Amino acid sequence: MFEILKKILKPPVFENEIDTRQAYLLNMILWGLIAITFLYALVVPVIEPQFSIRAWIQAGISTLINFFLLFILHRGFVRVAAVIQVIAFWIFFSLIALNGSGVQDEAYSFGYLLVILSAGLLLGPKPALGVTVLSLAFGFLMMYLSRIEVIQKPENNPSSFTWVISFVIFPMVALLQYLSARTLNEVLERVRKSDEKQKLISKVSTDYTFESEVDEQGNAKLLWVAGAFEKMTGYSQEEYTATGGWSGHMHPDDLEKDAEDMRTLLRNQDVVNSEIRTFAKDGSIRWERVFAHPVWDEKANRLVGIVGAVQDVTQQKIAEEMLKETILRQNAILNNIPDMAWMKDKNGYYIAVNDEFLNFINLDINAIIGKTDLDIFEKEIAEFYRDGDKQVMESKQRQRIEEKLNMKNGKIRWAETVKTPIINPAGEVVGTTGISRDITERKNAELERERLIKELEAKNTELERFTYTVSHDLKSPLVTITGFLSYLEKDARAANFDKFNQDLERIHQAVNKMQNLLKDLLELSRIGRMMNDPIEIGFGEIVREALALVDGNLKAKNVKVEFVDEGHKVFGDKIRLVEVLQNLIENAIKFMGEQPNPLIRIGSITDSQKAITFFVQDNGIGVEPQFIDRIFGLFNKLKADTPGSGIGLALVKRIVEVHGGKVWVESELGKGSTFYFTLA
Repeated sequence: MFEILKKILKPPVFENEIDTRQAYLLNMILWGLIAITFLYALVVPVIEPQFSIRAWIQAGISTLINFFLLFILHRGFVRVAAVIQVIAFWIFFSLIALNGSGVQDEAYSFGYLLVILSAGLLLGPKPALGVTVLSLAFGFLMMYLSRIEVIQKPENNPSSFTWVISFVIFPMVALLQYLSARTLNEVLERVRKSDEKQKLISKVSTDYTFESEVDEQGNAKLLWVAGAFEKMTGYSQEEYTATGGWSGHMHPDDLEKDAEDMRTLLRNQDVVNSEIRTFAKDGSIRWERVFAHPVWDEKANRLVGIVGAVQDVTQQKIAEEMLKETILRQNAILNNIPDMAWMKDKNGYYIAVNDEFLNFINLDINAIIGKTDLDIFEKEIAEFYRDGDKQVMESKQRQRIEEKLNMKNGKIRWAETVKTPIINPAGEVVGTTGISRDITERKNAELERERLIKELEAKNTELERFTYTVSHDLKSPLVTITGFLSYLEKDARAANFDKFNQDLERIHQAVNKMQNLLKDLLELSRIGRMMNDPIEIGFGEIVREALALVDGNLKAKNVKVEFVDEGHKVFGDKIRLVEVLQNLIENAIKFMGEQPNPLIRIGSITDSQKAITFFVQDNGIGVEPQFIDRIFGLFNKLKADTPGSGIGLALVKRIVEVHGGKVWVESELGKGSTFYFTLA
């Protein structure tokens, strides 16, 4: 039962603190009126039965109004309920006074007092003043009506009736006094807590706020300060003002800076982050950062005041100076290291670098300090460096690595790097330091050596294959010559000259074959050793010269050639490059088969990310998959009865590779072949 009653009487709570406080006061007043009205309706019939009907009507109307106001109060209309309560309360007492004894009625003398107190408590001083004036005016009206006998002169009420009225009025006065005292105490408590909080803040804070007034001559006078003013200056506000104020405690070297700040304020502009030195009471110099906002009089069009804040940055300035000295020492140490050296914080930002580092990176120091590797190097390399830093910090161990650097200018550099974690006295890793030596020349020499070794190995392998092939292919005509020489002797002894001539012809054929083989081998051996001076020439010109050399074969086989000159330029030995096209075209003619519409397409494929790829495509017999890997081998022929020595594609491969390119074939049996090649 008690919990239900407590819930009914509980005032509503809102997000707005002011609404919540006002709702609490109004809730107390309304329930107080309901309770007192209920007691009033019970007491009057006992004390003054002749006034019972009047008391019950008054109590009923009052109760209905109060319950209605409680309803809208709980719906959130706090201000509306308060205004209605004051108005209804005033009208209620006005009607009672008007129907009673006028200005001599208890409703006027006591009731209006309650209304004025309620208005002041709920609505504030201005509404309370308005209700007071309205009540006096209405009282004057009732006095006038009484004189002209519109209102009957009052009869002396019995003392019991007066007591009944006081029974209603006095508790309400007590309630309003209680609420007023409670409100005042809450305000005082908030002020006390705010003052304590302000004192606490001033102990731990290094800032203070201020307000100054400015006269027409531009002179500023300090009005109030709050915060750590005394802690920062050593003065109370009165002492500070008496000893010259702001300008009286300023460092002489900063007077012009302060004057410039004042000129800024006189232009109705804010002063932000202005750093000024002042003298404290103990004579010490304090660095203070000032934020000031002008208070501008629009009518007079001048500065009339300044509000702002002052922050003590003395320790920060001391730390900055110490940091500068530390960095100078670090740079002196780093610059005495002959190799590249740097320091980074734990987040990867560069703290310091030496001159060797700047020379290697080829950037200004302002583009390095405060930046990360992502700001300096390509993403892939920067992430590699950052991963290395993380490994060093996580393991707390020194790390030695070789790094490849893709510089933003397109060059590639190599460095041998030793990274070491920076550990503070507490054992925490706070960054990394590194020393790196430029080993680009050494690395290039190593890479060149590796390239030459691989090239030599490839040449040795090729030489072995070449030696085997030559010994095998030259052996065949020698065997033929040796065999037919014995036949010549027999035919000569038998005087069989017809047979003798046939044997002699076979020997000539074997010798010619050997001569052609030796000629092709000599040509192959010259490639790479005997080259013409490289020149820049159009690919179209190379194609046209090659087509002119094989024109007879093209016409004999009725082969159609398609070529569109796209204007590509190549750089190399023109004669050798013509040989490449000539051999590829002759190879395409040779393996056309019985194609009724023989076609050769010559062209190029352009890719912005890669070198230009040239191609020679035919619609001939194609190559079986198992022979594709052997097609560029020495003396390898797909068909033994085809003309030639089988060295043409080997020549193509050798010439292309000497020009820094590569050659390959794509083919499908019965659908032709496409030979691709690139040049450096």
